[in-house]
Amino acid sequence: MSFNWKLYVDLSDELINHQRTPSLKDAYLRSAISRSYYGVFCIARDPLIYETVYDSKVESHKEVREHYNSAVTRKERQIGTKLSRLWAERKAADYDTDATFDDERARTAHKMAVDTINLLEELSTPKKK
Repeated sequence: MSFNWKLYVDLSDELINHQRTPSLKDAYLRSAISRSYYGVFCIARDPLIYETVYDSKVESHKEVREHYNSAVTRKERQIGTKLSRLWAERKAADYDTDATFDDERARTAHKMAVDTINLLEELSTPKKK
């Protein structure tokens, strides 16, 4: 059974809304942002692997973003824009010691992840005639 990457986005919601240990607040929020990005990234990446557009090389994150950012359809470009913003937030959450995170910043990333998943689902849903 393959992993459902949407669960990472669900986990990010849990990390934002159910913080049990106040001293871990920053870690909860940073982890929530990171999970939001990785959930969306994997959901966006997987169809490209199946379509052989992408072959999981070292620069995979950049390739996936570039694929959507340079796409023909507006919806795919919106996915690329949101994925790029989430990637930047994830980098800050994972690597920037001085970055500050609050609930609002984490919620914004989570909402962007949910919106991006919705766009990806719309792409994969056949249009009715």
